[in-house]
Amino acid sequence: MKKRVLIPLFLINFIVYFIGTGLLPILPLYASRFGVSSTGIGLYIAFIFAAITLGTVLTGRIAHHFSTRSIFLVAGLLGIPALALLGRSSGFWQVVLLTAAIWFLAGVGTALVNVQAGLHAARDKRGQSFGLMFLALPAASLVAGLTMGRLVELGSYRFMFDLLAIIWAAWPFLAVLGPNERLGPDERPEPGLSPTTTPAGKGRPALSTLFYLLVVTTLLSATTFYLARLGTSFSLAFLGFSPSAVASTTAVGGLVALPATYLISTLSDRLGRKHIVILGYVFAVGAAVTLSVAGDLWHFWLATAMLYMSRSINGSVAPALATDLLPRENLGMGLPYLSAGNWLAAVFGSAIAGIGIDNLGQMNLFLLAAGLAASATLLMGILPISRRAMAMASLQA
Repeated sequence: MKKRVLIPLFLINFIVYFIGTGLLPILPLYASRFGVSSTGIGLYIAFIFAAITLGTVLTGRIAHHFSTRSIFLVAGLLGIPALALLGRSSGFWQVVLLTAAIWFLAGVGTALVNVQAGLHAARDKRGQSFGLMFLALPAASLVAGLTMGRLVELGSYRFMFDLLAIIWAAWPFLAVLGPNERLGPDERPEPGLSPTTTPAGKGRPALSTLFYLLVVTTLLSATTFYLARLGTSFSLAFLGFSPSAVASTTAVGGLVALPATYLISTLSDRLGRKHIVILGYVFAVGAAVTLSVAGDLWHFWLATAMLYMSRSINGSVAPALATDLLPRENLGMGLPYLSAGNWLAAVFGSAIAGIGIDNLGQMNLFLLAAGLAASATLLMGILPISRRAMAMASLQA
């Protein structure tokens, strides 16, 4: 992938993940200032992830009608006032609507980054290309985990949100430097990338069954991630830990995943992606089991490290695997669907965490999360994914 494409896309991804991963453990604390219960907070987090799911799915539609640059630019400009106003909210309904708007715009940004990475990545380096893009998550998590909680403690929530609005403001400038393409219906696959072409007037080929099953396994595993992340915030708050301690789990997750993400995604180009994806699901199982018995801060650090390893593999290797399965002309639709599976999982995971922590207790909640990831592991294990199967899926799609 060329640097002129890589750098702007990576930085936009970094901004989105810095704000998202930094705020996610802080938002339950912020919402509690308005007297909201754990169940209410879980539903609030579920709602904002429903917004990011909607943004991701709509991106797959609008990307065929507008240029990438114009979509990036509009999303970047709208996020600035939303963040600034979030720190000035006087009622919880304002917090909900403004956070949902920010998450919606983040869904647009991350979906476009994935589509562009798929379009510009060479076939034999797809894992590496997606790994480079997804390095933004652990890098942003590390920085956000070290700074976000301290911004609240040294200043205020309003100060933190104002600073985040300034950081988001870099997004429109990066959009001008990034790719400027429209994935319209007249697009054709590059020679040698896919044997499937789109006959004029007949639309794009249907997505394959194998691809949809990959989305299902992603949904199950990612539900474990978001259930466990929000459950971690609840558990730490109940144990009396400070905002800095809560945010430190994000820093540890980013620190561990940062060197591993690029290495694992690059190895997937050589060793095959299926077994690497399964490894990510196994990490999710281990993290959830650890959280079920966690009591000390280091337990939560260990679990978060495994969670972020799982999320990094899901975010870098799974899109590369999906790109292997999809004809080029279906990337603009298929990859946003895969991203939507991740965000839809966040809806389920957040809702389950909020309700479950009140009704099931910490141990049962996290064991439920482990069961979801274990189901994803078993399903991925029996899927007939091989180089030959991927070629057949591309032909039949």
